[in-house]
Amino acid sequence: MDQISQRLFQQTMDVWILPEIDKRRHEKRLPDNFNLNRAQIIFSLDRGWTKVRLNEEVKAIAEVKVRVSMNKDEPIYEHEVDDIKSIKLTDQDPNSAHITLMLFRNMWVIAFDFRYNKKRIKNHIEAAKEFLESAKDDLSENRLRPFFENSFACAELAAKAILLQLPDRTILHGKDHDSRIGKFRKWADLGNVKTEYSTMLSKLESLRSSARYLCSTQYKKENPSDIVKTLVEMIRFAENALK
Repeated sequence: MDQISQRLFQQTMDVWILPEIDKRRHEKRLPDNFNLNRAQIIFSLDRGWTKVRLNEEVKAIAEVKVRVSMNKDEPIYEHEVDDIKSIKLTDQDPNSAHITLMLFRNMWVIAFDFRYNKKRIKNHIEAAKEFLESAKDDLSENRLRPFFENSFACAELAAKAILLQLPDRTILHGKDHDSRIGKFRKWADLGNVKTEYSTMLSKLESLRSSARYLCSTQYKKENPSDIVKTLVEMIRFAENALK
């Protein structure tokens, strides 16, 4: 275990796990012979709680390297495992962040992922792709007005997919375009995404008004191919953030 992992392990034990064990012992909810071999901290942003799981309560999927070839769906036992490559949450905690500890051959393995809303991000990416395909169809038929409407929807969904990783509950439920655009601009200003993505989102919001509400003919002066290219990049960036 490297120095960073060791520090996180100790902090996790001190802040969450040991206090939880003491609490359960005080409440007589642990047997006298309790021996910790697994633990998990679940951080739920939308529900606003942190949950501690011990031993059999832990829910996780481990990617492991086995010593012998195994058939699909065949159970794997610890003595058959050479190494634990990764640990991730199950579908029961689709939008939570986590720290998971497992005792493996008398050594602690620690895994963590502090990104929130993975399932929601995937859903937003899929929706962004659908609007992008509609925009491409509009462009092929020279329907520029709906092209800009669908392009803005795609950009906004892609931007939200990127922002949803942050521990900000207002991103979950906020429906105000200006607020979301402002948050994405600040995120770009910090160097976390290309400034081009933020600029495109703001531009499309303006061009949407031009095209849909007949405020001006400004949308006719833009290059739709460049817009599609940037939208594809934004979606790819959001997808890569999940890997």
